[in-house]
Amino acid sequence: MNSKLQKSIVNVFRILVVGYAMLAVFYFLKRPAGSGDEALFISDLQFIEAEGWIAAIKKGISIPYMLLAYPFSQFLESFIALRLVNVLLFLGLAAYFYKIRSVKLTNFYFLLLFFYSTVGYFLFGINDTLFAVTLVIFFSEVYFIIRSDKKENMALLLVALLLALFTRALFIVFIPAVLVALYFLFRSKNYNPKSLWLPVAVLVLLLCINIPSLQENGNLSYDMKDPPAGVEANWAQRQYHAQLLVNEGKLNNYNHPTWTETDAYLEKNGKESLPDDLISGMTFDIGLTLKEFCKDLFYIGMFSTRQLGLILPLILFLGFREIFKNRKITPESYIPLITLLMMLIFALIIISYVELRWLGSIFIMAILYYSISEKEKKISVQLSLVNYIFISGICLYGMYGFIQKLI
Repeated sequence: MNSKLQKSIVNVFRILVVGYAMLAVFYFLKRPAGSGDEALFISDLQFIEAEGWIAAIKKGISIPYMLLAYPFSQFLESFIALRLVNVLLFLGLAAYFYKIRSVKLTNFYFLLLFFYSTVGYFLFGINDTLFAVTLVIFFSEVYFIIRSDKKENMALLLVALLLALFTRALFIVFIPAVLVALYFLFRSKNYNPKSLWLPVAVLVLLLCINIPSLQENGNLSYDMKDPPAGVEANWAQRQYHAQLLVNEGKLNNYNHPTWTETDAYLEKNGKESLPDDLISGMTFDIGLTLKEFCKDLFYIGMFSTRQLGLILPLILFLGFREIFKNRKITPESYIPLITLLMMLIFALIIISYVELRWLGSIFIMAILYYSISEKEKKISVQLSLVNYIFISGICLYGMYGFIQKLI
């Protein structure tokens, strides 16, 4: 293909991503305070200010996120403090890749900027950004270490893993991927186990901070979206009820019934008519579970193109071609394996609809793997250009949408 044409396509892609990002950042940051889950974290900062840290930890807060946001909240409005922390976290992630891991791939940062601009939640005052960034650093450190030809320090990956663990209860869902990552790490023997004082110190510190919650509740302090007072149903029941209503055509997809409606359903059909936790939700109706698993997996694959272009199918193809080619699992298949694993897990355990923000860290890893594979000529120039043209089209469509909303 003509090199001048290739350069033109890439330049247009970069220009459109920058324009799209400017509109996206302006649009998302000007949203009213307290949109969605942001209200929960604003109330946490206000609770800390009014009642103190110990009471807040007993109630349940995302301690690492609050520790980052609280100093800014002393001279900024709470929602601005929360959003500022998230902007700084994303910039810190880019600095990690550029300075610490020397990822000098220009298009990687444009793809990262495109993803950042598309998903939006990195610009809201919620702890998804901290959770995603810490998991990305953990998974990335493992990736770079297992590809290294020398022994490397494990401190950063373990500190990042601990921060993810103490940030969101959602961490439990990522345990299989974490175990796969640790398997690759320990099998490589490229790690230096001698410099673990920092992770141990961080673990002790975080456990000490969590003592009020451990004493009061018997678990770590996490933000929990509890049902309103007086409601009998829990979130698992409400979500399962939502999918039943969607399947009956009584509720639009991606919505929930009111708490009152779910309580009324339980009262009419009995307390056992809806599963009340994750495990029982998967086994309550195997037929429905399998049906929703297929639907959710298709949804993830289809709608991820809005955030990643064609990256997801390309990296999955590359990873599994590597396995078949070598007849064994190699370090090159690590990121595709954890990507597919987390897609399958979320598709299986979520009976209603999968929120793609839960897969943010995995999608960023897909971008990293794609960019490195592109550099190593594992992806043809033609496929790369098709992907950049596709993403350019998404940018144009997205810019049109933002302009329509802003005028």
